[in-house]
Amino acid sequence: MFYRLQKYCHLVPGANRGAIYNLQTGKVFSINKGAVHLLSQCEHTAVEDILAPETEKSKPYLNFLDQISAMGLGSLYLDTPPETPAEPLPDQSPTLEFIWLELTSRCNNQCQHCYASSGPAVTDDGVPHERWLALITEARQEGATGLQLIGGEPLLYPRWKELVQRAHSEGYEVIEIFTNATLIDDADIAFFQQYNVCIATTIYADNAATHDLVTKHEGSFAKTMSAVEKILAADIPLRVAAIIMKANEHEVDNIIKLCTDLGVYTAPPDVVRPTGRGDDHEILPESYTRPPIKPPFFTDPESFAKARKYHTCLAGRLAVTSTGEIIPCIFARSQVCGNILTASLKDVLHGQKVQNIWQTTKDQVAKCRDCEYRYACTDCRPHAQGSDPGKKWLACTKGCAYNPYTGKWDEEAAPPNEPPAAPQAAAPPTSRICPYGKKRPQ
Repeated sequence: MFYRLQKYCHLVPGANRGAIYNLQTGKVFSINKGAVHLLSQCEHTAVEDILAPETEKSKPYLNFLDQISAMGLGSLYLDTPPETPAEPLPDQSPTLEFIWLELTSRCNNQCQHCYASSGPAVTDDGVPHERWLALITEARQEGATGLQLIGGEPLLYPRWKELVQRAHSEGYEVIEIFTNATLIDDADIAFFQQYNVCIATTIYADNAATHDLVTKHEGSFAKTMSAVEKILAADIPLRVAAIIMKANEHEVDNIIKLCTDLGVYTAPPDVVRPTGRGDDHEILPESYTRPPIKPPFFTDPESFAKARKYHTCLAGRLAVTSTGEIIPCIFARSQVCGNILTASLKDVLHGQKVQNIWQTTKDQVAKCRDCEYRYACTDCRPHAQGSDPGKKWLACTKGCAYNPYTGKWDEEAAPPNEPPAAPQAAAPPTSRICPYGKKRPQ
């Protein structure tokens, strides 16, 4: 008698437990060390050569196999099952999909937490206009379908409209401007409509006192909200981000209510990222925190394949700063991969630095590499690096509530110097199988 997991199921071991990823339903099932050991042996050994079917000691193991069979995760075979390969996973070799262009480091705000350390007196700009135009064409030729103009304040760049027109003529599917919205006038609204521009902005409170305290720009709240009303009235796609720090952590509910009243979707407010002026413990919120990484988890064939080979967020994305530096993300400012003033985008894109970053997986990350959920949860490398005292690129993910070395939740732990040794005799599988799965977000 033989046992095999279904071809759409994958066994992923961790330091203390393991998980079965069902790529057909999207669910991830938690199993103990004994279950991992049993299923690993069953891959190449008959069940009767592993267990004595008539003994009391074998009953928990056989009950476990019956249980996961009933759940559609595996099957028993009387004879040696045919060597049928697992269902092929999608080819996830990444190509450029999205690019940020930081047109200027100047900004009429001077936000407490700015990741780019922008402000009215900052003059680090060094990319000629013709180079920006050429870069938009190069990125599209390399496969990019989404583009965001950002800063600083991108509307302070004198010829930003020409860049939008170039992106529109190149056929970008998404053209977004991330702006503080204080400079938007009626002519800009008409331009956004003409060229199908999407707008993103940030709101720090539902009142001027707190919002302007964060931006250090008196009157910024009134100007931003006036522009928001014009954008919505013109039916221009708008998304609102909310960043939380000590100065506005009491405004979380007010921000969400304001956006709801406006009819604008906003993701749960994020905590300030430790980059630029945001890398300052004095401005961190004292009570508000990001929701910890916890189950349920969701996976699918495409996501699972990508997570095993590439970074699920960074792969396919690049940012270009106002000095021409190419970085993998607007927050990953220490990971410079090249400069568009001295190289073509194509050469940098296919260079080793970009490829190494795109190929960063949880298998390389401290603590995460020992976790059975590593192919099903999220990861922000810049946030992990910025939160790490040593600023290590492969520091463990911040805010994870799982300890893979004990197999317990609500027990955040740093990785030990050496993972604990595997027990000599694996414990029998428990009768309770924990499914961690959820529906794909709509």
